Amino acid sequence: MTTVTPASSSQPSRVSLQTLRDLKQRHEPIAMLTAYDYPTAKILANTGIDILLVGDSAATTVLGAESTLKVTFEFLLTITEAVRRGAPDLFLMADMPFASYPDVRTAVANAARFIREAGADGVKLEGDVRHREIVAALSAAGITVCAHVGLLPQRAMQQGGYFAQGRTSADAHRIIDDALALAEAGAHLLLIEAVPDEVTAEVVKRVACPVLGCGAGPSADGHVVVLHDMLGYSERPPRFVEKFADVPTVIAAAATHYAQAVRNRSYPATRHQYHSKTGV
Repeated sequence: MTTVTPASSSQPSRVSLQTLRDLKQRHEPIAMLTAYDYPTAKILANTGIDILLVGDSAATTVLGAESTLKVTFEFLLTITEAVRRGAPDLFLMADMPFASYPDVRTAVANAARFIREAGADGVKLEGDVRHREIVAALSAAGITVCAHVGLLPQRAMQQGGYFAQGRTSADAHRIIDDALALAEAGAHLLLIEAVPDEVTAEVVKRVACPVLGCGAGPSADGHVVVLHDMLGYSERPPRFVEKFADVPTVIAAAATHYAQAVRNRSYPATRHQYHSKTGV
């Protein structure tokens, strides 16, 4: 028997899947960002963000790789746990990296590690109608799953590169069919990337679960961008990303100031030093 303790009004409320469903029902937009480390997650925990995604985009944003295919499952597992420590009350989603869900058994085993070991609330996987069985198995295993359709970075080479999808009638209907099939299979959330708003609007109209957009127009129930794009790190961010800050300039200015202080011997000053209590 489980004893339920009333939540204290002084404690922040935990963002759950039901929270996200309620936001959709009230037509209140869901705010989602990527995060890859503890200190950043700790900052984001108190900003009004609802969902943090530990994305396989860490391969490019953190590790400097050319594509998301380079990131390993174990690396994402480690940083997901770090993000959870920094933001214990936000909904935490972990990306299933390339080749970590080739079949039902492997997908469930790997996804369960994100939940059990890293404290994630759910996982995200890139898919289409061929992934219905995997989505159904994850849901049946008690794992909250977000199905990612539209532009699929893990399959970008098969799609002809990092280009917007769903811009022809046939492609639009394919993406809509993918989304509907995965929602019917048990996906608790959908993420649609780089498609016209008309595609997103049609999916939102036809599914009950929250639909998150990444460059997918205003009709989505919520929106996500890569944090480093938003903060000005990327030289060529996607056209749908707004640059909300220029963090690299701030870091460069601080580092330049530090280097100058070291060279002109103003650092370290007396206040930065430890002093012997007994002498040498």
